[in-house]
Amino acid sequence: MSATQDMAGAAAETRPDPAAGTAAAAARTPKRTRRRSPLAGPLRNAMIWLPLAALVLWTLGPFLISLSVSFKQPAHVFSDPGLIPDEPTLDAYARVLDRPGFRSALWNSVVIGFGSLVLTLLIGVPAAYAFARFRFRGRHLLLLFSLLPMLVPKVGLMYPLFLVAVQVGGFDSRIFLILVFTGMLLPLAVWLMVGFFQAIPRELEEAAAVDGATQFDTIRTVILPLSIPALLTVAVLAFREAWNEFELVLALTQTANSRTLPYELYLMQDATGLADYPIQNAFALLTIVPLILVYLRIERYVAEGLLSGAVK
Repeated sequence: MSATQDMAGAAAETRPDPAAGTAAAAARTPKRTRRRSPLAGPLRNAMIWLPLAALVLWTLGPFLISLSVSFKQPAHVFSDPGLIPDEPTLDAYARVLDRPGFRSALWNSVVIGFGSLVLTLLIGVPAAYAFARFRFRGRHLLLLFSLLPMLVPKVGLMYPLFLVAVQVGGFDSRIFLILVFTGMLLPLAVWLMVGFFQAIPRELEEAAAVDGATQFDTIRTVILPLSIPALLTVAVLAFREAWNEFELVLALTQTANSRTLPYELYLMQDATGLADYPIQNAFALLTIVPLILVYLRIERYVAEGLLSGAVK
């Protein structure tokens, strides 16, 4: 019996190990190295940077041309086609600032823009909080249907809104424009803030309730401070909507008491219909540069608010 066991042990020791054989074979097999094409690196860089360069040129090109024309005299716009004027002048900017219509239009744009901003937040924050925290039948369907008005083109709203303005006495009124712009942006504002409010943990509100905070106190001390990116995003969108709107202002205003900057820019041509390109470009730059500077200061918060509101 002992001899039989010794023979079985010897056979097991001499039996080859399959794993060891596979490892040895793999060690003997030469590794195949994948050769990269010498053009792979430059081609990949070109595919990344060429579209970016085209996008930058497409974006900054009109702005640089407008800036160049604003520093030229009307007679030099076509005779001096270079991007850097031979005889730069600030005459166009001085004429814009001395124009009475510019000052009144600027004031109207600021009032209507901030009015639309404040009203959109006052209505949008409670509505978005209700959609985000309360459970009621048809909540998701109602939230979806709230976006349907944004599918209607503005041109299709001009005549109906004109009839409403005439009937209620809101024609040529800044208050009516504020109400119209608020109604146009409110669906998008609610949609963005719903997504942001849903990302805030409920435990924070429950802890505030345990400390004795009311629903209003919870929104004021917990929800709103954490929602600064979303609130800034909605504020920028509301102000920009009122600042840049032209079609509805054209249909709902008549006098300089309520005209905004885009409408005033549209009126900047002489009796012959010829355009004064330097003054028009200076007017446009004075209109958009303040908005761009403000956006650059809060761009990080706006991007965070858009991304947070888009993911729910």
